[in-house]
Amino acid sequence: MPATLRPRPRLAHLLPLVLAAGVLAGPARAQTPFDVEHVDWTLTPAADGSVFHMEMELAPLFQRDRIVLRIPLWRPGSYRYADYQDAIHDLVAVDQDGKERAIEALDARAWEVDAAGATSLTVRYDLDVRDAAEEDAPPVVHVHSPAAFLYVEEYLDLPHHLRFVLPTGWEHASGHRPHPELEGVFYSPNYDVFVDCPIVVGRFERHGFELHDRPIEVVLWGKLPTEEEFPREEWVEKVRRICDAAYDVVGDFPFERYVFLFGFTDIGGGYGLEHLNSTTIEFNHRSIKAGRVQGLESVTAHEFFHLWNVKRIRPEVLGPFDYSTDARTKDLWWMEGVTSYYTDVILQRAGLRPDPDWFLRAQAANLGGMMGLPAYGEVSPERSSWTVWDGRQQISYYDQGQALGFLMDVLIRHHTGNRRSLDDVVRFLHRWVDYPDRGLRPDDLRRAVRAVTGWDCDRFFDRYVRGSQRFPFAEVLPLAGIEVVAYQPGDPYLGLPLDGELRLSRDLPDTDPPLERGDHLVRVDGKKVKSSVQLRELVSGLTPGVSVELRFRRKGQELVVEWKVKERNRSGVHFVPLTDADDDSRAILQGILEGFPEGV
Repeated sequence: MPATLRPRPRLAHLLPLVLAAGVLAGPARAQTPFDVEHVDWTLTPAADGSVFHMEMELAPLFQRDRIVLRIPLWRPGSYRYADYQDAIHDLVAVDQDGKERAIEALDARAWEVDAAGATSLTVRYDLDVRDAAEEDAPPVVHVHSPAAFLYVEEYLDLPHHLRFVLPTGWEHASGHRPHPELEGVFYSPNYDVFVDCPIVVGRFERHGFELHDRPIEVVLWGKLPTEEEFPREEWVEKVRRICDAAYDVVGDFPFERYVFLFGFTDIGGGYGLEHLNSTTIEFNHRSIKAGRVQGLESVTAHEFFHLWNVKRIRPEVLGPFDYSTDARTKDLWWMEGVTSYYTDVILQRAGLRPDPDWFLRAQAANLGGMMGLPAYGEVSPERSSWTVWDGRQQISYYDQGQALGFLMDVLIRHHTGNRRSLDDVVRFLHRWVDYPDRGLRPDDLRRAVRAVTGWDCDRFFDRYVRGSQRFPFAEVLPLAGIEVVAYQPGDPYLGLPLDGELRLSRDLPDTDPPLERGDHLVRVDGKKVKSSVQLRELVSGLTPGVSVELRFRRKGQELVVEWKVKERNRSGVHFVPLTDADDDSRAILQGILEGFPEGV
């Protein structure tokens, strides 16, 4: 390590930086001893992208007989156990004289280092990583930091420094903040913040924009699509619109700089993981190259909203962290599920889902997916949140929380004359929890809803959050001018992609003649249809498997196609705007979709 990284007296002017970046209050940790002042790291990738050479320096040590090194059992945001130790090999520790010290494995994830008489220790090991680039392309490696960096319990709350030593032509990208005094060194106030920054090193693309006086970086890595397959300017604009719509919900950006790390890899489907000022999002590169980007848009909105909900609005157990055991909470239905609700809200308000009925279809599909599960109405959202660590999820707290978010938004707006909304609750929680102070305690969520909106939600929480009753969509949604229409296996349906005005929402090139988006359905087997309600009533009398004549109108021209009636193979619901809804009810749905009234 360079001499500039050696310990020195702490600087008083660094205190505000430490506090702002996240000295976390909460459950007690092992007492910091009177020796090491900061933990210094150097990360050196192998030129072929297969290994990271990791070096951790602990100095000065004072009368230490031993040091216990550990690797996390899990990573925040991913509520499952992991075997990160499997990627670590060639672990050694040397003292100030270069003498190798004895290391004894205490268990699979902990190692005791003989530190008797040592005034410093340098710990080195190799970490197996994966080159995510195309074959024969320059390497690019992504790493989740809890899977890469060891820790010492006594030093969790100390500042951590990081230096990169990269092969020629390589870059690095992450949310790490530059040290205010040491050139080429990155600073974190503690281990929690240190490992809350995923890292990409190698060759990749950088894009970005400024929004509300904050820089936002868009990093693309992995098996990159071509410009034609994935227009960069178009994607960056979508990200900007997502960020802006999320800002409008909560009202501020709690970061100096935000980094999106978009990876295009061989992963099946896609996933994302939230962090304090960044996110990792991976998506199957073949799907992106085929133009299927809606899933990527959804994950982007979801992870960005986690910037507030989970990273700032969080239960006590989610910071500071105990990396040696699970972190159970009953509130994942809110942390993840309400975030899923706002995923759809943000996409709608950002204008990325132009079909006016898309939002209702998405919420109905979410409920329909749960209705077919034996655990629906049996396992409460609090229970599904708590048992995720047990690996036997019977029903998703994501889906349950999304449904609850929609219901609460409608009920809050109804009880307040559409003067308050769930947006106001989120804004309040963001300011009340006051990260990095202690997080939410049991029942704080229901207290916040009632305090902000005046709606007495105790019965709702007892029945549908703590309790396991089926969600009251049929009773609640008419308050927003929405009818709930249920269907069962064996029921007939057309299977046409129609919006609320009976117009096609996408092209149907395989019909004869081919149909186009916007074509207006006007007759079914000679019977005129003027509304979705009338169409459902007509279709309910048809027989699955038979063919019917459909007439569409396109710019004054009529198109006639033969269409086979389909048969439902599962139960589900439709959410349909009521034609006779009053203005107040219509305003509730409009407020959800368009984002009014503005949050207070």
